[in-house]
Amino acid sequence: MGVEIDLQYHFTDKKPHLLIRRLTPQDVYIDIYAKNDDAFQRVLSHEQWIFTYVNDTIRDINGDNRRDFVVNGYGSSGCCLKAFSDVYLFNDDETTFTDGFEFINPTFSPAEHIIRGVCYGHPGETELYKYKWNGMQVDTIEYVFFEKDILNPEIRKVIISNNLPYSGNQNVLKRLNDVPEEYKEIVGYDWFMGDIR
Repeated sequence: MGVEIDLQYHFTDKKPHLLIRRLTPQDVYIDIYAKNDDAFQRVLSHEQWIFTYVNDTIRDINGDNRRDFVVNGYGSSGCCLKAFSDVYLFNDDETTFTDGFEFINPTFSPAEHIIRGVCYGHPGETELYKYKWNGMQVDTIEYVFFEKDILNPEIRKVIISNNLPYSGNQNVLKRLNDVPEEYKEIVGYDWFMGDIR
């Protein structure tokens, strides 16, 4: 087992946090402790299979100017693009964290308080999503996907909806000729378009 121990002002300049990573042949265990006077209080625990763990980072994810903890991974099986991030927001008590939020294939935009990403699915046949931070929660803004014309498969309209196409309660908000510009720079956009070489 490998162990990394790091006590610093990782999340706030007022209070240090102890970060402990334990790496075994099977799993990664990450624990974060807040230092209170002479005692340590565990404020976060994360466990992940070693074969899906990529890295972890400390950065402001939701745009509230507080440093959050993010664990990045990549699925070990399946057909399609499957990067994921587990996000733990740093609470305003400057000690604890929220429960984890998991996002698939995300591109974070803290300045906008937005997460855009690519859903799980085959290239050219999956959806894009846009979520927005609402305090310490996440609201779904929209999904973007192609409407296929069975008689003319080369003609594809872009649908903006409040639900996924297979959800059963889809509401079409817009029908466009092209994907909105805000999505064209996200990680995995080429996968969404089916343009992978």
